[in-house]
Amino acid sequence: MKYSISILSQAEVDIDEAYIWYELVQIDLGNKFYKNVEESVNFIANNPFSCEVMYKGIRRFIIKGFPYGIYYKENFELKEILIIGIIHFKRSSRIIKRRL
Repeated sequence: MKYSISILSQAEVDIDEAYIWYELVQIDLGNKFYKNVEESVNFIANNPFSCEVMYKGIRRFIIKGFPYGIYYKENFELKEILIIGIIHFKRSSRIIKRRL
C-alpha cells in the first residue's frame, strides 16, 4: 500500500538549494536532480521499510546518481511518510537530528 508523503518546509529548501547549485554547475543537471528526487520519493512511498534506519527511527534513501540522502520517518498506523531532509553526504547528520 502506498503511503502518503509530507515534506518539512526545510526539506523543500534543501531540494531548492541543491537544484540551484546543480543548475549552476551544468544546464539541466538541476532538473535531473529534481527528477531523481521525485522518483526516490515515489519509491519510498511504495516501500517505506526498505531503507536502513540511521537514527531513532529515521531512515535514509540514497538518491540515484547524486551524493544525497532523503531522510524520513514512517508512521505505520497513519500510512504516512514525513520527509525530514534531503542532505548531501558531506554535511553532518546533526542537521537531521536538530529538525526533530
